[in-house]
Amino acid sequence: MVTKSSTPGGIKGFFIKASKSFYSAGLFAQTSALWLAKKGGYLGFVVVTTSMITLMPLMMEIARESQMIESERSQVSDLKTKGFSDRQLQEMGFSKIAIHSPSVAMK
Repeated sequence: MVTKSSTPGGIKGFFIKASKSFYSAGLFAQTSALWLAKKGGYLGFVVVTTSMITLMPLMMEIARESQMIESERSQVSDLKTKGFSDRQLQEMGFSKIAIHSPSVAMK
C-alpha cells in the first residue's frame, strides 16, 4: 500500500519546503531583532543616564577647580609684585600650584 504525501515532490516540493523554512526563519529573525532592540535600548538608556549623573558633576567640579586656581594665580601675581615672598604666600593659605606654576603642561 502506497501512501500519498500531502506535499508534492520534485522541484515544486523543494520550493514549497524552502519557502516555509525561509518564512519561519524570517519570523524568528523578526522576533529576535525586536527583543534585541528592546534590550539594547534599555541598556543604552541605563548607560547614558548613569554617565550623566556621575560624569556631569565631575566635569563641573573640574571646571570650578581650574577657575579657582586661575583666580589664586592672579592674586599671587599681584601680591608678588607688591613684594611678598613665596613663604609668606604659603602662610596666607595659597596653594602651591598657584604660587609655583608647573614648568610643563598647563600652559
